[in-house]
Amino acid sequence: MQFHEEFRSLVPVVNEYIYLNHAAISPTPLPVLYESLRYLLDVAKYGSLPVNNEENDDFYHLREKVGRLINADPDTISFIPNTSFGINIVAHGLDLKEGDNIVTDSLEFPAVTYPFLKLKNKGVNVKLVKPRIENFEDDILSALDNRTRLIAISHVSFNTGIKVDLKRISKEAKSMGAYMLVDIIQSAGATDIDVRKTDIDFAVAGGYKWLMSPQGSGFMYVKKGLLPDPPFYGWKSSSTYLEFNAEKFILENGPRRFEIGTIDVAANLALAKSCEIITQHKEEIFSRIQYLSDYTIKYAEENGLEVITPKNKKAGIIVIKVKEPKYISKELLKNKIVVSPRGDGIRISTHFYNTEDEIKITIDRIKKLAT
Repeated sequence: MQFHEEFRSLVPVVNEYIYLNHAAISPTPLPVLYESLRYLLDVAKYGSLPVNNEENDDFYHLREKVGRLINADPDTISFIPNTSFGINIVAHGLDLKEGDNIVTDSLEFPAVTYPFLKLKNKGVNVKLVKPRIENFEDDILSALDNRTRLIAISHVSFNTGIKVDLKRISKEAKSMGAYMLVDIIQSAGATDIDVRKTDIDFAVAGGYKWLMSPQGSGFMYVKKGLLPDPPFYGWKSSSTYLEFNAEKFILENGPRRFEIGTIDVAANLALAKSCEIITQHKEEIFSRIQYLSDYTIKYAEENGLEVITPKNKKAGIIVIKVKEPKYISKELLKNKIVVSPRGDGIRISTHFYNTEDEIKITIDRIKKLAT
């Protein structure tokens, strides 16, 4: 039996639904859930003792597991409550000046674009490119100029499913002196990410989508040497925080400098466990997700449905064009099929434990509802 078949028995949602909505919120698999429950039960029984035990190494045992997934050193991994928090850290941490510009695009989830609107008050220009799906990279690169300081994009688009060539954009950005911030929430756990090979500067992700962890879990990657002085200070921003001395502050130079307060330990223990599982089986997991995405496109097109997501630039998200996506998604839910209406269609996001039959049943039902 292959790993994806074994793992399916550890995801209780399959007993109730055809669940193809991992790009929204993933169901928590039992081994990941148990990491959170184990910790919470220990806190219930022993109070602060398990808290101190987990934090004894400044959570480096968790940072290592997350870092391995994206080929990053543990001292470049900080825990954040969500992607919006991480993007705001970058937006307000870079020393952007009047006349500088940030390049982003109209296909982004608002968490990527909204934080930069605050910078308009400083005279920073936000260039919102309207890219073509097939020519995304060309359209982004054409917007760069000598005042571009940052490119902010998603690795995988939440509403089209397009997977972006990060290395190509990063290479051009570096040649023009710009940084690159990538929202990897729709790719971490679904496709391979290597922050060293792509040479990106910042990456942010919540853990509750493809990483199948609880809401409140998430991480931020900051390349070594960047943002030494974070935009916000909290009690854990000091290297002397355990002295509890309000008159003494020495700025922390490790990844904790971005964790301004107490993190959600239970949620991030689950995240680290999920990253560990995915890293151990990533070849099978990522190839299985690609196979299921290919299968979804092929079966949809065989049934006369139009697929928005490009065949050659995808990860785990496939968007099928329909006229009334909200109505169709509600009707599918009545049949215990969970998907999302996004953009101009129905978004199907299959994780590695899903089956071909689940995809067939879903697409057959979409065809019936759309005609």
